[in-house]
Amino acid sequence: VRWNMLNRLIIGSANFGLEYGIANRKKLGRDEVFAILDLARTMGVRGIDTAKEYGDAEKAIGEFFANRGKVFNVIVKLPNRAYLNADDVEDEIFGSMRDMRIGSIDTVLMHSSEVFKKYEKVIMPVLRSLSKDGVIGSYGVSVYHMEEVKCFLACCGEDRIAVEFPLNLFDRRFLRSSLLPALKSGGHFLFARSVFLQGLMFLNEERLNGKFEVIRDKIAGIKAISKEYGIGPECIALLFAASRDWIDGIIVGVDGKLHLTRNAECFSAEYTG
Repeated sequence: VRWNMLNRLIIGSANFGLEYGIANRKKLGRDEVFAILDLARTMGVRGIDTAKEYGDAEKAIGEFFANRGKVFNVIVKLPNRAYLNADDVEDEIFGSMRDMRIGSIDTVLMHSSEVFKKYEKVIMPVLRSLSKDGVIGSYGVSVYHMEEVKCFLACCGEDRIAVEFPLNLFDRRFLRSSLLPALKSGGHFLFARSVFLQGLMFLNEERLNGKFEVIRDKIAGIKAISKEYGIGPECIALLFAASRDWIDGIIVGVDGKLHLTRNAECFSAEYTG
């Protein structure tokens, strides 16, 4: 396995604390979380992405860190709520640190651009101060649209920022602009999420009805390519994202050790040449 590729894999932790996903709504137990994270560490995976809004995911990670030490870089998101003063921001950040039993956070993101738009003047001075003090590393925003990135840059482009954005075979909006590669060249951090569309691309055809019917033919096409070339659909999706060398990390949720192993095998020399 190409470990340098696995260094860019980031474990998404939504199903550590919630029943999460379209294809397989499942909340993992303590033993499953430990098994996944132990295997990820052994493989050379470096990061984990979490949030207060993922139920008790932060506490599950904290239990792991209490046993193993802080063996992963951590991305945390400020929840969608009102931030009326600096204490509100610090309470969230230090609360996450307590729950995860760590002394610093590598990246803090606002969970939505709406939080940034409403409370920029409260949140940003706190993030800058905590970063200067070494309590957090980079900071930024989780977005859905390119305009949200531009809005954030208008305020904070002089900072060393982080952006988390959706990218998958069906959603290539963020590839249409040269802005993100330019940000990477400027020393900023870029993280791709929703690579598997919450598992949507793995649904059986009979489950692709209602609002999902519009992508039935596209998913059938991916499965046909998978069969023709002997490459799993998850590998097609992962390698599509990983082929962009300006992306620092690819956030992927897994529901067990086998799932993680299959994802890791996508980065083997057999597929990457």
